[in-house]
Amino acid sequence: MRVLVAGWFSFDEVIATVGDELGADAVVGWLTELGIDHDVAWAPYLHRGVHWRDVDPADYTHLVFTTGPVGDLPPLPELTSAFAGAQRWAVNVSVVDDLARTMFDAVLERDAPGVTRPDLAIEGPAPEAPVLAVAFAPVQGEYGDRSRADRVRGVIEEWLAARALPWFPIDTDLFDKPHPRRPAQVEALLRRSDAVVSMRLHGLVLGLKHDRPVIACDPVEGGAKVTAQARALEWPLVLSAGEVTSEALDAALARCLDGELAGAVTRARKRGAAGNDSARRWFTRQLGR
Repeated sequence: MRVLVAGWFSFDEVIATVGDELGADAVVGWLTELGIDHDVAWAPYLHRGVHWRDVDPADYTHLVFTTGPVGDLPPLPELTSAFAGAQRWAVNVSVVDDLARTMFDAVLERDAPGVTRPDLAIEGPAPEAPVLAVAFAPVQGEYGDRSRADRVRGVIEEWLAARALPWFPIDTDLFDKPHPRRPAQVEALLRRSDAVVSMRLHGLVLGLKHDRPVIACDPVEGGAKVTAQARALEWPLVLSAGEVTSEALDAALARCLDGELAGAVTRARKRGAAGNDSARRWFTRQLGR
């Protein structure tokens, strides 16, 4: 017995969802526990596993299609026709038309008229991965040809993707069409991260304000306001525009997560509080009070 596990993630013609992959993970887990030989058919754009158009269908006794809608939905009929010599099963699927049941030898519906079952994604291991808040900076014209924002952003994006790190963007602009953005929204998100990666001055400042270690990445050749602010707060983890590489980001993230920088975060906050106090005294003097 040899099984090919497929799903909407098997097609270049569509973009699947994470739920589709989690359904496949459940099926693969069952096959592994049972000691059954299997492959997973991935679309070429996902760069893993086998592609169903490249394998010999005769090598498989079973085709298991998992998760999502089934019916007269291209290119699903092409897949099931190609594996007509195998037992074809559909698991955790939404049956959307009568053709669906003629395409498979057995169907375990997730939902169909008169049928509802829990989706397979409800169960499974919880991944342990740090969640990063990432503040990108645009090319800032005031720095002229010293700006390396595009290169630095590109390295960070490739690193996040290559390491499969969960992350969310932190946008500090006050207006996000068609609605305004308030500081409390940005700060609440930052507090829910494990660490911050910031090309922006306020990403650095707000991360430290909320006790989050920050990988500060200065996007300007020779250093500019990000480096200057890190110096003012005595924050040690700053990468210059030329130092931002995947390897440097790996090392910086390890420092953020191992607790090494907890004392530095506290000191930076104290340094910031002292700076605010000094600025308040200056302002009061200007008022003559």
